[in-house]
Amino acid sequence: MNLYKELSTVYHEMYQFFFDYDHEFSFYHSVLERYKANKVLEFGCGTGNLAKRFLAAKYDYLGVDLNQEMLDIAAKSLPSNRFLQGDIRTFTSPTIFEAALITGRTISYLPTHQDVLQAFEVIYNCLNDKGILVFDAIDASLLFEDFDESEKELRVGKYKRVSQSTPNLKTGWTWDWKSTYFEEINGEFEVIGKDFATVRAFTHDELKLLLKLSGFEVLEVVKKDTYMWQDHYFLAQKNVSLE
Repeated sequence: MNLYKELSTVYHEMYQFFFDYDHEFSFYHSVLERYKANKVLEFGCGTGNLAKRFLAAKYDYLGVDLNQEMLDIAAKSLPSNRFLQGDIRTFTSPTIFEAALITGRTISYLPTHQDVLQAFEVIYNCLNDKGILVFDAIDASLLFEDFDESEKELRVGKYKRVSQSTPNLKTGWTWDWKSTYFEEINGEFEVIGKDFATVRAFTHDELKLLLKLSGFEVLEVVKKDTYMWQDHYFLAQKNVSLE
């Protein structure tokens, strides 16, 4: 995906306005406080928009992202030792955490059940007994019952994104999402890059089953307000009684 590589600077400039990171942090913070979790591992940390909030709140934090380009931007304003490059499906943790987060709809880029199970196994092994897992996922039931294929345009400052989604059900509740990014130069918008991804949504039942198969107990599902595509937060706990 060019968005997280060649267009990483554009991502950083635009997406911090698409997502309400203050609101998201407030939700994660309330969950972590409830379960007395201070040592936190975030997968899909991107350019550090949530990381800076966790660090400011004195969490013992580590962020992981697949793309070094994103981490390089995060390290410009935050301590580089708080980040590691890694794949959620194969990551080996340097320590044990009290909570793990999968943020920014990162789970949407795990196209198969096997990918999700591998990721959940990694997280299970990263957590202490009764450790907490929290993540957001796009709701397939709401998305596909009335799929919107119309072109969408969003602008932030000197940048503009024009995107369109097309159903593609080859590997599950997936669709193709293509975007073109523009920069305003001398009063005119010029194309600076394009991005394509096959993205995944989930039904609640399939996520609950995947979590159960991975040794987690689902504690709560909470509706999430979002700028595009209806999401829910899933809160689960490592079930050590299964070991």
